[in-house]
Amino acid sequence: LRLRVKNNSKMADEEEVFDEVTEETTEGYGSRLSNSFSGICFGLLLFFGSGVTLFWNEGVAAKRYVALKQGSKLAMEVKNNVVLPENEGKLVVISGTATTEDTLIDPDFGFQSSKTLQLRRVAEMYQWSEKKNTKTEKKTGGSKTTITTYSYNKKWSPVVINSDKFQESYGHDNPDVMKYESSTWTAAKVTLGAFNLPSSEVSRINTWTNKPVPDSNNTALPSGVKPYGTGYYFGENPSSPQVGDIKITYSVVLPTDITVVAQQKEGTIVPFVTKNGGSIDLLKTGIYGKELMFSAANKENKIATWAIRVIGILAMYFGMSLILDPIVVLSDVLPFLGNIAEIGVSLISWVVAIITSFVVIAVAWVFYRPIVAIVLFAVSGAVLAVPFFLKKKGSKTASEDPTESTQLLA
Repeated sequence: LRLRVKNNSKMADEEEVFDEVTEETTEGYGSRLSNSFSGICFGLLLFFGSGVTLFWNEGVAAKRYVALKQGSKLAMEVKNNVVLPENEGKLVVISGTATTEDTLIDPDFGFQSSKTLQLRRVAEMYQWSEKKNTKTEKKTGGSKTTITTYSYNKKWSPVVINSDKFQESYGHDNPDVMKYESSTWTAAKVTLGAFNLPSSEVSRINTWTNKPVPDSNNTALPSGVKPYGTGYYFGENPSSPQVGDIKITYSVVLPTDITVVAQQKEGTIVPFVTKNGGSIDLLKTGIYGKELMFSAANKENKIATWAIRVIGILAMYFGMSLILDPIVVLSDVLPFLGNIAEIGVSLISWVVAIITSFVVIAVAWVFYRPIVAIVLFAVSGAVLAVPFFLKKKGSKTASEDPTESTQLLA
């Protein structure tokens, strides 16, 4: 069953809903059961794959931790006004203002910005977009009805939206390419005192600020492009944009204070390789000391480690849910039984995912950091053994002094 509904109501952030297409499909019980058993293979792959990812993540975190620990002992703070030969190849901490005399130019529009570290052009094209909303309903007998609504609206997007993949592509055609795309230019010569900063370091400075185009007429503008607001506009009427229209805005990174921790090499800086094969190449906007730079790096390492842990646990949960999904489908002959089974499978999947993830992480610690893991296990074992020890000791003294035994157990 297919139903098409038109709607011309306005939406927020310059979007308009032009029409909606609703499709209703019904999947039989046999087909659902077959698909659920087929999903077991993908579930197993997802479950064990997430376990491998969690194990790998702990290795990366441990390696990064050791590298930063080694680096914090080797790093030395140096002045930026002179490059000392005796520091060649060493891990140095340099603070100061990253500056340049370069003028960056957008060759397409002639827009330029002097003494600029980075220049970024952001191009957005007015296009059709598709949103999908799905609702499912279980039926007695095990079948399932899915109602999917596809809504189509126009919006500004920095990338081309492929309208060929729309459910309803007719009447929602987008251009295949953008005439003008987003781009970034970086100054060729940037200095930090007496040191030269490579472009790989300059590109990490992210103190972006908007830079409006000049009010004066720009004779270098391509045909069909006109100034509009703080940028340029490619199209007939900015007040009534059409599919394919493009708007251009600019942002820049101007000279700013930074702190870097890296290896001094021939008047510039490069990543420093530690004894364990780790890499140290830290950059932070602002003036900071060695301790704060490494403290921030350790914090980032912890955040990244926990982010992947959470993703791994979620992936393991979804994998286990797919493995147990046939139980839910088998119970869906009566929808209320299926709902109960779904809740039970979800709880079991969470328990299995959390326990298995923690076991994988613990094994990884034993593999990558055995000494720390042994100490932690010993402390944990001692803590767990205390209640049993107190209970055993209390039972021995209970016949002699009940009051003392009660206090000991408490």
